[in-house]
Amino acid sequence: MSETKTELVESTALENIDAYLDGEELSEEEARKLEQWIKTDSENADQAFRRVFLHSYLRERFQVRSIGEAQAREREKQLKEPLILPTDAEFEINSVSSKPKTKPKPRQGRRILTWRWFLLIGIGIVSTINLSVMFIKDFQLPYDEDKAFEPINFESDYVKKTFLMARIAAQPFLYEGFNYSENLLGEKASEGINDLTGGVGWAGPWADKGKNRSMIVHDTKKVNLGKNDMRLFGQLGFSDQFGNILLTKGGQYRSGAGSETVAVRYLDLQQVPKALLDSKGFGADGEILWMSFMVQSYDNAGSGRYAYIDFGNEESSLRIGKLASADRGNWAAAGQVNGTEINTASSEVLSGQAALIVVRILFRPGAEEVDLWLNPPLNQIPELKDVDLRLMAPDLRIDRVKIVSNYSTDFDELRVGVSFVDVIPAGDYD
Repeated sequence: MSETKTELVESTALENIDAYLDGEELSEEEARKLEQWIKTDSENADQAFRRVFLHSYLRERFQVRSIGEAQAREREKQLKEPLILPTDAEFEINSVSSKPKTKPKPRQGRRILTWRWFLLIGIGIVSTINLSVMFIKDFQLPYDEDKAFEPINFESDYVKKTFLMARIAAQPFLYEGFNYSENLLGEKASEGINDLTGGVGWAGPWADKGKNRSMIVHDTKKVNLGKNDMRLFGQLGFSDQFGNILLTKGGQYRSGAGSETVAVRYLDLQQVPKALLDSKGFGADGEILWMSFMVQSYDNAGSGRYAYIDFGNEESSLRIGKLASADRGNWAAAGQVNGTEINTASSEVLSGQAALIVVRILFRPGAEEVDLWLNPPLNQIPELKDVDLRLMAPDLRIDRVKIVSNYSTDFDELRVGVSFVDVIPAGDYD
């Protein structure tokens, strides 16, 4: 009995996907059920992706053929009137543009889904099977006949818009923007971040466990450590070489100076995508994870000073920031095993310089492959050939985030997701 029910649900879900891709309309209820069906099982997501892929492939191939046939018919017609034969360029344009555009008839009593809804489903599909790059390039937008054969590169306005839409729709499953208002903090402003509960994907509040206290800073020009404080220039923010801007919102986390500051917060594993979980917890082999955050230290000092985000558990983790095992005061990364930093990799970017750090973790048997980009372009997925740091980290099982520092450093906009677009949100400036 249960087997028949499953087959019926699968059949209906695939039928609805086909209907939507063919331009028909789905009701809000059908959309909700389809979304739930995709999210409940990775095999369902795989089936949905194959449907989208096949539909896109066949449509492209059909249009190539139909355009070719239309051109042939038009050329035969024009040969009968050789005196008015147009140029090849004119002929190509006319053959495409003169094709009447017909809209498929919607099914009765149904409401249309928005592109944003289906894009969210698509990103979920791709995230589940780690094909986000392919999806972003090929399948996100409703098909545009005028742009169908435009080369897939970021010189294309069509692809730029596609990528931007993906960023708008995507969401991290773990987020902390330290957007706690001064009114909310009240008298607690100087007492650390104990019991603060903002963000998404957490199992509980922050806990301050170090000798020193952290704080939430709203005006870096007023709260500083003197004229040499590199953070006097203003709030954390980033602009890439193409003019795309990533801004922070509200306050930002600042560790104390002089003695160790430790802030810990545990993840809600129920909010972690199932594909990333195995019998041992969060860190399933074969999966990919993305993370980003902004950071800036008081100055560029090295020599054992440290301020970093520790991502993992007490036995093993990934540390990113200013590290004691890096001689220079540059942004660096290292694995951690039982309190010892290993495989330290140091960048050329000084820790007194505000930086956007983007991290890609490929979970592998035994050890994880970690790639880091510092201040990458926001309008395209970073390529492995452009990576700033690469290292092998110990086998990770992630249950908490820890911010550890003995040197006053600011952190902000921590995002964790299954694709690049999850961790680099679009703003009004793109």
